[in-house]
Amino acid sequence: MAQWIGDLVGGGLGQALQVDDVLYDAVSPYQRIQVAVSPLFGRMLILDDAVQTTERDEYVYHEMLVHLPLVTHPDPTRVLIIGGGDGGTLEEVLKHPVAQATLVEIDRAVIDVSRAYLPGIANGAFDDPRARVLIADGIAFVRETGERFDVVLVDSTDPKGAAEALFGEAFFALCARVLTADGILCLQSGSLLYQRPLAAGMRTALERIFPLVLPYWAAVPAYPGTLWTFTVATRGPDPRTVARDAAARRTAAFGLRYYGPETHHAALALPAVP
Repeated sequence: MAQWIGDLVGGGLGQALQVDDVLYDAVSPYQRIQVAVSPLFGRMLILDDAVQTTERDEYVYHEMLVHLPLVTHPDPTRVLIIGGGDGGTLEEVLKHPVAQATLVEIDRAVIDVSRAYLPGIANGAFDDPRARVLIADGIAFVRETGERFDVVLVDSTDPKGAAEALFGEAFFALCARVLTADGILCLQSGSLLYQRPLAAGMRTALERIFPLVLPYWAAVPAYPGTLWTFTVATRGPDPRTVARDAAARRTAAFGLRYYGPETHHAALALPAVP
């Protein structure tokens, strides 16, 4: 008999995914962590019953969270990642010639489980000498650090529990504090179909801090509604003015499967949805 894992999005909506096996199921000090095998998506990382990433489509989410802001920045040398314990965001960042990528993850177990059961997502990124991994509260880090970063990427879970504060104006202001003069902040901002108030609220809060704030989207099949949003907030560089030949040149050697020069610009035009 088939097993199913349910993901309750809210607002009267949920989705269920069939699984063939559950390889890992335990509760850390912060959340329930599962690794399940889906006939459709392969191995999936699930936190508090919400699918975070899958072997089949992780590249869509991670490429779009990372490359649009990093290609927009003229010279991203130091990058900060808040969350992202599966390592997929870190892997994409390290495809660029950055000097250092700092990943701050509150839950060590997410990293350990991902490395053990989903090693292909990070693809060795944790062992790159340019990677610095800190097990710490991301909010406390941006509040207290004296370091400055060209790009800050927030690869968080949904706004529940410990992650809820990562979607508020106070946290956005702390991220702005650690950015360089032409720095860029980019965050995942939920489902275009089912979490539009979340994305709209984030944009309003970010516009009180940054001169330019733009939402963009990607099609991530494992996520509720498929259409997923990100929000980029910048102190200067404008993603809309990135030349296609420059985007192609800067990512030509990466072997990307979703992001590209045309996708960069198409993503900034959100589809009309009911």
